[in-house]
Amino acid sequence: MRVTIKTIAEKCGISPVTVSRVIARSPNVSEKTRQLVMQTMQEMGYWQKNLEDPTKKDVPQIVALMVEDITDKAQYILQAAAEFFLNNGYLAIICEVGPKACRLREYLSTLVDKKYIKGAIVVSSRGSRAELAKIAEDFQDLPIIATHWCSAWSKIDSVILDSYHGTACAVNYLAERGHRHIALLNSPKESSGSYEEREGYLDALRSNGLEVNESFIFSADLHRSDGVKIIRKIVKTLPEVTAVLTANLEMAQGVRSELSVLGKRVPDDISIIPLDMVNDSAGNRDFTAVGANFSDAGVAAARMLLERIQEQERGDKRINIVKKVILEPQVFAGGTVRDLRTEGHSGGFNNDDSCGDNTRSIC
Repeated sequence: MRVTIKTIAEKCGISPVTVSRVIARSPNVSEKTRQLVMQTMQEMGYWQKNLEDPTKKDVPQIVALMVEDITDKAQYILQAAAEFFLNNGYLAIICEVGPKACRLREYLSTLVDKKYIKGAIVVSSRGSRAELAKIAEDFQDLPIIATHWCSAWSKIDSVILDSYHGTACAVNYLAERGHRHIALLNSPKESSGSYEEREGYLDALRSNGLEVNESFIFSADLHRSDGVKIIRKIVKTLPEVTAVLTANLEMAQGVRSELSVLGKRVPDDISIIPLDMVNDSAGNRDFTAVGANFSDAGVAAARMLLERIQEQERGDKRINIVKKVILEPQVFAGGTVRDLRTEGHSGGFNNDDSCGDNTRSIC
């Protein structure tokens, strides 16, 4: 039987992500789990001990999956990408590098210098366009695919959740249900998707004939506590607001919990739509949300990276042409949007509203 990360994970009763963390020497694994994985790898004859000498013939080809932190979204991307590579004869090692771009470059430099990897996927939620540009420039000879939230990005091969159309889709969804005063809790200004979220929001307001009010736009970190603080301010100073868009689920959860503390009901008093729902996760479908199938993003990124590796090995001139795959957003119906056109109706629509095809390629 072929020994893989997946078979080791099954033997240990843990996820493939955790096994990859052990191989990548991530600090985010308990010592007990680390020892269990190492012992199992040894018992099953896994080749990890040969990682120190990548010239050995029995070492499989390796790709790196670089991630700032393993969120719900990232986990689906990583698992799908790792499975794809396993099925194509590659090992994917997962490196959790934290939010600082310098750490990402350090990890990549080490792996490239030691000739461990054939390519890398960078899963970025906070990374700015400038940071991604620097990485693309520093590692021109290494095939790199980025998964991120900036539809305008054009200097690095990418799988993109289209933040512009996702935010516009959410505004349209609310406007169709009678909402006229919609607030946006935006990503940090330096993040890869912040500009697209803002522009999608503003353009959709204009196209629906709604007033553009800059005081309805808030920029904050993507934490639950930020949702709490901002919704307090909205309730106190902007009582006309009937709906809130949040950059992620965590902020939406903070908004909802604080509204309860303030004696406000969701969706009767204020509707909420998070903009980056993982639609693979049924447990979060109580929110009406904009999202995408992040497993599809993982497979698309892995397939693109494999193509790039093969192109490079062939010396294909097309290696210099930037590729993009756009992951189209959808509105997934839940119970956090009130239809103001119908007195007493409080969300819970049965049909999901698609904003387009699932994926599309741009070369």
